[in-house]
Amino acid sequence: MPPPPTLTLDAAASPEANVLLTTMLHALQGALRAPAADDTALQAGLEQGLAAYDRYLAHVLAAHPMACRVGCTACCHDNPRGVTGVEIERLGRAVDALPDGPAIRARFATLAVLRTDPAGWRARHEPCPLLDAEGRCRAYALRPLACRAFVAATPAEWCAPTHPSYPERVNPHLDPPRIILQILQALSARRGLSVVTDLHTGMAAR
Repeated sequence: MPPPPTLTLDAAASPEANVLLTTMLHALQGALRAPAADDTALQAGLEQGLAAYDRYLAHVLAAHPMACRVGCTACCHDNPRGVTGVEIERLGRAVDALPDGPAIRARFATLAVLRTDPAGWRARHEPCPLLDAEGRCRAYALRPLACRAFVAATPAEWCAPTHPSYPERVNPHLDPPRIILQILQALSARRGLSVVTDLHTGMAAR
């Protein structure tokens, strides 16, 4: 199967975008400079950094509208990789506050096991345990960067692996600079959080 076509998003490299990504970087660096036990400083840095990243996403998507909408959940039937410990920690707190939090955790654990069968994983089409009946994320504001970065330039239905146009889909990844991920990994290590590679495993292990 040929790789999907690429797409150049000019707004992602604009001066405005660079300012917002720099703001994100500085906020996370501030959290990294704070004492390891200072949870208030960490959470404030993460909030400020993610808020800047969301403004970056809004800036790019205003110039390059995507097909993403409520209920188009194909990306939420995958398992985001590159998720860090501090992101899992924040998301886990939100899950703990939900009435069915234990059931959600158990479902993440089940999916983490099922994913050990790579050949059959996509065919199962398993939804993220945080999706509600209308296809909305119940922890949307706390979703990891890997979830935030995924968008669809082609029709949303093309994102489903069973769709005939799936090979032609265009899904730009609006990932922040690699140094952002490295800082999040460093913050996780300072807090003694385990190394995480994917959402399901991280939520199951927390």
